[in-house]
Amino acid sequence: MKSKPDPVRLDAWDVRILSEIQSDGRISKSELAKRVHLSASACSERLRLLQAAGIIEGFYARLSPALVGGIVFVMVEVVLDRHRLEDQRHFEAAIQDIPEILDCWAIGGRIDYLMRVSSPSMAAYQDFMEGLLQAGLGIDQYYSLVVTKPVKSNSPIPLSALRQR
Repeated sequence: MKSKPDPVRLDAWDVRILSEIQSDGRISKSELAKRVHLSASACSERLRLLQAAGIIEGFYARLSPALVGGIVFVMVEVVLDRHRLEDQRHFEAAIQDIPEILDCWAIGGRIDYLMRVSSPSMAAYQDFMEGLLQAGLGIDQYYSLVVTKPVKSNSPIPLSALRQR
């Protein structure tokens, strides 16, 4: 069974660096060093260590769905037909390489998973879900919640509380 990694102990410098790069992933190393009040070499080394520790998973471009056009987002609540560990592992492994599934979270409560799915249209989404049902992933039920407009998304993790530790 895959164990949860232990959290890395972050100091105030690490938190400052992470806060800055969350809001501007394209910041130059020299500008980052200035903003966090460290020398360029010390800041660069801390950034390298944060990446090596896996805290920084990557750098991404945030795209505007409205300007890309023709994208529908649907939150999908998934209930599996069986709740054995092997069934959960099968489902989780099977969805990893499906590009339409942008995010998937295992959750507690009345449903097993919450997925964020993108599709070019509602008709294409329905075809997609029918394909998932036929793929033998163990889906018993699913509920679709169509996103009508984004209100808040892609927010950085609030690291200010870490500064007080």
